[in-house]
Amino acid sequence: MQKQTSNSIKNEPVMVVHESLPVGILLAMAGGFLDAYTYLFHGEVFASMQSGNVILLGINLSTGNFSQAMHYLPPITLFLIGIMVTNYLQHHFPTGGWIVWQNAALIFEAIGIFILGFFAQVLPNVMIDAGLSFFAAIQYAAYRKLAGMPYATTMTTGNLRSLADYLYLRVFKKDHAVTPKIISIALIIGGFFLGAVLSSLLGTILFHRTIWLVSVILIAVLAITITSQNKQ
Repeated sequence: MQKQTSNSIKNEPVMVVHESLPVGILLAMAGGFLDAYTYLFHGEVFASMQSGNVILLGINLSTGNFSQAMHYLPPITLFLIGIMVTNYLQHHFPTGGWIVWQNAALIFEAIGIFILGFFAQVLPNVMIDAGLSFFAAIQYAAYRKLAGMPYATTMTTGNLRSLADYLYLRVFKKDHAVTPKIISIALIIGGFFLGAVLSSLLGTILFHRTIWLVSVILIAVLAITITSQNKQ
């Protein structure tokens, strides 16, 4: 009897801290903050929502506005490179140490964004946009699941789709099991929205240095994950 009890405890699923709701909300806030920041202060380019950049690239190319079109190509390119860099990090980062690869990606992103903040007022917009797209890609690729379900921290279209799917199951299929998922995804979307609002409001005070708040948010996420890992 005792043996069965210990086995059942051992087989219980363990929540991965990188998939926890507090981490997801904070990262979504950082994602909304990034996109609002680049759009408001650096030439109406999105840091992470590359679908918007692709559309704007096509519109400007079709209207012959080639100089403006070139503002969207570097962020798209650096976003792709950021995804590849993160995939490489995931598959080649040493295991068994005090820090996991997601934490390493988070540290890299936080430091990189903080450094960019020093040059945000003097560098061309296209360089700032491309750099932030690179770091947004790292976050997007490193954090893909929330309690086992897919989601995104740097854009919200997929999250809205998931929310609609879960609402359908809850309202029309009477599936009460999806209620926690509805709450979680709604909070993620709310975090993204709040990040955009904060970026706009604080931008009137801190201007280009506003981007440093993203580094602060990422450090908070890092503190949560390391503290949780130490308790395990």
